[in-house]
Amino acid sequence: MKYRSTRGKVQADSFEDVLFSGFTSDGGLFMPEKIPVVDNCTLGKWKNLSYQELVCEVTSLFIPAEEIPPEKLKDLVKNAYAEFQHKNIVSLAAVNNFHVLELFHGKTLAFKDFALACVGVFIDYFLNKRKKHVITVVSTSGDTGSAAIESVRKSKWVDIIVMYPEGRCSQIQELQMTTILDKNVHVIRGEGTSDDLDFPMKKCFSDDAFVKSNNLCVINSINWCRIMVQTVHLLYGYLRVCPDVGDTVKFVIPTGALGHCTAAMCLYKMGVPLQVVCAVNENDIVHRTLSVGNFSSSGDVRHTWSCSMDIEVPYNMERLLLLFSDMNYGRVDSLMRDFEHNNSLMIPEDLKEKMCKVLSSASVSCDQTLQTMKECWDENQYLLCPHTAVGVKVVWDQRHTTDQQTPIVCVATASPAKFPEAVRAAGIKMPPYPQLAELFTSPTRYTEMKKGEDWYQILRDMIKDISKTPYNINNGIENESEDKF
Repeated sequence: MKYRSTRGKVQADSFEDVLFSGFTSDGGLFMPEKIPVVDNCTLGKWKNLSYQELVCEVTSLFIPAEEIPPEKLKDLVKNAYAEFQHKNIVSLAAVNNFHVLELFHGKTLAFKDFALACVGVFIDYFLNKRKKHVITVVSTSGDTGSAAIESVRKSKWVDIIVMYPEGRCSQIQELQMTTILDKNVHVIRGEGTSDDLDFPMKKCFSDDAFVKSNNLCVINSINWCRIMVQTVHLLYGYLRVCPDVGDTVKFVIPTGALGHCTAAMCLYKMGVPLQVVCAVNENDIVHRTLSVGNFSSSGDVRHTWSCSMDIEVPYNMERLLLLFSDMNYGRVDSLMRDFEHNNSLMIPEDLKEKMCKVLSSASVSCDQTLQTMKECWDENQYLLCPHTAVGVKVVWDQRHTTDQQTPIVCVATASPAKFPEAVRAAGIKMPPYPQLAELFTSPTRYTEMKKGEDWYQILRDMIKDISKTPYNINNGIENESEDKF
């Protein structure tokens, strides 16, 4: 399996190289050069596999056995999901006439736990072989930060920097990051939006020499491994609800940075018959792109109840453009440079037509989000997080236009336990979640970045300081290799 940047100018010869990469030096994101195709016979054999077994089958299509042998992969995956709360890892709930794919049974109660659990064990596996330290940098709009911390905090080979936007996460999301006092965890609170925080991170990763000298890597959905593993829980949902392998299943996906939708489109290219609806909040760039082809930033990220989706520039769009341009790297490079120069792009009609054969979208307001949470609770005694409510609202709006024979799956991206403010605003009495109570009495630690400060320089200086005295050196573990990732 070979990997190449979405813009075509950077290649990686191994999964390990891609795992430890962020934005490529040409500004793009890594993708496999070829998407493997899975036939219906194989899908049929996978239909009754456990979630962990399915992870092994799918990831082995992208990870050569000489890099992670099959038995070792099996052990790593088993360890990745050892602390998940549900016996099946993923659960499916029936609500009215559709299914809810519950992806919130991990340690931080959000879907990010699923992919990042694997990312963490894969990173630790390779670093332990190399006896090498890395610094991973994460910019989060809410859930990714805490899930990323949990995935690597026990590793003696990793320091992690997490940046989150002040006042734009729920209190619990914030506390899940700031109450982690481990020496290898460094949290930054920025006075801005998650898109604002992406800029200094991308600028750091565009400096190839700086990346190599400090052994930087990224575990946002910038990282291909995140997308790869996210294909699995969507495939798991497909195999559980489709009457017969080969039948179409409709997925409604609450959408922010387009990581889940990119995973779904990789599945589609692999041969799994899906229809996907991107359910967005008032930050509706994805809806504008799919409905009228207008991929342009408004310059104003609105603060909504579904705060993890408060994203104005979804960086995975260029992965979608690559998939639907039949891997035309030059075309994607040209389109993305136009976007970066003008902060806007009209998607060519031929690309938009291809995308809209399988992708559609809808936008949901804050008021509609709260109303959906209340109605779903009153009618079904099923409590939604605000992100999942965005998806459920779209399911309800489209139920009369969807073929009654087509199964519908709404992806539940987080537990409502993380969003008590939204639950109360919806007029619902918040049930107790004892496992989160200690967050409110725990000490916190973070660094602040204020508007007007040079965030790029602050981040760069922090990285250099960590490189001088990384966590593993502080714990008496010397690097034994001078090779750089």
